[in-house]
Amino acid sequence: MADVEVLALADDLSGANEVAAVLGGLCDRSAPGARPEQPGRARATSVRLDAASLRLQESGPGVVVGVTDNRRRTAEEAAAHLARVLGEAVTARPDAVLLKFDSLLRGHVGAQLAAARRLAPVLFCPAVPALGRTVRDGVLRVDDVPLHEGSLWAAEPAPPVGNVPAQLAPAPVRHLDLRTVRGPGLDEALRRAAEGGAVAVADAETAGDLDRLAAAGLRQGHVLAGAAGIAAALASRLPAGAPGEDLARTPHVTPQDTLVVLGTASAAGRRQAAALAAEGVPVHRLRPEQLAGFPLGTGGTVAVTVEAAVDPAISAAVNAALTALTVRAHGGRHLVLSGGETAHAVLDALGITELTPLAQAHPGAVVAATADGRLVTTRPGSYGSDTSLLEILSTVHALQDTTRKVPS
Repeated sequence: MADVEVLALADDLSGANEVAAVLGGLCDRSAPGARPEQPGRARATSVRLDAASLRLQESGPGVVVGVTDNRRRTAEEAAAHLARVLGEAVTARPDAVLLKFDSLLRGHVGAQLAAARRLAPVLFCPAVPALGRTVRDGVLRVDDVPLHEGSLWAAEPAPPVGNVPAQLAPAPVRHLDLRTVRGPGLDEALRRAAEGGAVAVADAETAGDLDRLAAAGLRQGHVLAGAAGIAAALASRLPAGAPGEDLARTPHVTPQDTLVVLGTASAAGRRQAAALAAEGVPVHRLRPEQLAGFPLGTGGTVAVTVEAAVDPAISAAVNAALTALTVRAHGGRHLVLSGGETAHAVLDALGITELTPLAQAHPGAVVAATADGRLVTTRPGSYGSDTSLLEILSTVHALQDTTRKVPS
């Protein structure tokens, strides 16, 4: 195996798999013209569910992704944990370090950036233009709607503030507007931010903006931080995998049915479940109080979704009950887990500590393999069209029908 080229740390499991797929060179199977990729094109990539267990001094794959699980910690705990993991990891001197956060700024992003900045200069941009998520004048927009004016934070205890720099408090920040990002003074602006002890927080509306940011940040030894957009910009600067590298690492996939678990009560989640049901997949729509005793059974391809109003006060209890149901009834099936917190809890309970990403069913929906041949798909709850779950099942079926070959 090659020495570590990139270390990425993500604050939840679905984000880790997403960035691993991007950095590993696994393209979107749902994109027009997508077709199976020739072995050897993807970079060797692994996802370690416990970032604290990383031992980068040992030889490993070209891209290592660790999960800090910081979304569930307090701000102080998250900052301390990231500082500890990052401080130990950077002693191995990887070629690049990426910190992956939620593209909607959920979690204790500012506290963690402040902790990282004490170790190295940091450049942060949460834009993902391919998903309609851009930053202009410091304001994060989703399909051109400012984040603080939309409903995507409905399940959070408090609404977001009006702009990215303010949302990142208490991190010291220096805002880089689009004129700076696209102009000749970008390198100088990054130097000034670093010298002043600030996190450089950048605007970006296009993939080209992110490419400029990644190139400048890498030139000056910055830690890159953000979402899948900055990860894609970093990935474009990495070499392709060595011939046969991905083929050698691909576990044999065991043919099994699939259990789909949706913890979201969003309108999009209901439409996605309805699309599954229309194709003949049994969908169990359960109220929170039904989760504990529901006789799901251990066979067949089925889906479970929680039918409840979004209520941050009960979300932890619902997640715990849904996790217990999944662990009790998984029956060895392949798993589709929507939401990083549920996914991590389920895999912890099953004793799964490492995943090998194999394919993206669509951006953010990553199908990975365990050492024993189970397929685990993770996806952020806010991602995907109405056909998201159908696209995921199609990819899972394709991987089972292909012997030790990785589709793109």
